[in-house]
Amino acid sequence: MPQYLFLAETIYKKMKNEKLFSKDVLENMYILMKVIRKEIKGTEYKLKYNFIDFNEVLSKSKNDCKVKIDVSLIPSYNLREEYILWLAGFIQKITEGGPKPPPPIKEYIPEFINLESELD
Repeated sequence: MPQYLFLAETIYKKMKNEKLFSKDVLENMYILMKVIRKEIKGTEYKLKYNFIDFNEVLSKSKNDCKVKIDVSLIPSYNLREEYILWLAGFIQKITEGGPKPPPPIKEYIPEFINLESELD
């Protein structure tokens, strides 16, 4: 998640500095997608969806939409920390690639070792 937070903070700063935020939620989402595309270009991240119809996503239930993402709890862009946290989660949902998470610790523990034998 830290890599998504870094990306979200970079995108937020860019949108704030270039005054790209709008009071219209739909316009904000489409501009946000343009900025995300530019920021991830040339990185290991790729968008899962070529196009997201935010008009459909905001007006229909999640089950009725072609792209299954929930954008119902978008915080105001004026609340910097909340918006960056939401944006990091949103970027994580719409992208793939990036650093792989470490494998579970269980894979490194041999089967003959268990907690009961350690406590006896």
